[in-house]
Amino acid sequence: MVLDDDKILELFDTEPEKALELIYDKYFEYLAKEVYFILREENDSQDVIQDLFLNLWKNHSHLKNINYSLKAYLKKAVVNRSINKIKQRRYFEDVESEPVMKRYQEEIDFVEASELENKMEIMINSLPPKCRTIFVLSRYEDLKYKEIATKLDISVKTVENQISKALKLLREKIKFE
Repeated sequence: MVLDDDKILELFDTEPEKALELIYDKYFEYLAKEVYFILREENDSQDVIQDLFLNLWKNHSHLKNINYSLKAYLKKAVVNRSINKIKQRRYFEDVESEPVMKRYQEEIDFVEASELENKMEIMINSLPPKCRTIFVLSRYEDLKYKEIATKLDISVKTVENQISKALKLLREKIKFE
């Protein structure tokens, strides 16, 4: 039984076990690849996925309030959990094994990357609605232009124009930062 994401989220009200199982069946492989690409370590990747699904089970009521598609939300969740896992690894590394300045520089780089990610999210949210939707479908959900055009019932040329507009607006906003 293949349900779209909105139906799966509605199913949490009546059959939460079934809803979680459907999300797992639909997205596990995709999420596992995303996490492994970041962490490059099987056990840590499994921990991240397990933590995500445990958190979804405990807090599934907040899924009704997500601003993006379920796939984009899950991808962002595993990326954030992967970053936390990297932080955890660094914390438990032997302090003696690397120079102190290098370790601090990596921590500074991580904080700067997190701040940049937050700024980008704010900038993306400030895009015009149609432009933002198309940009998110392209960049966060990895849809091809033709898939976006079909999904939104618009032309591929419109998708191309909106992506160009989004990139131009984001570049301008970055210049002012």
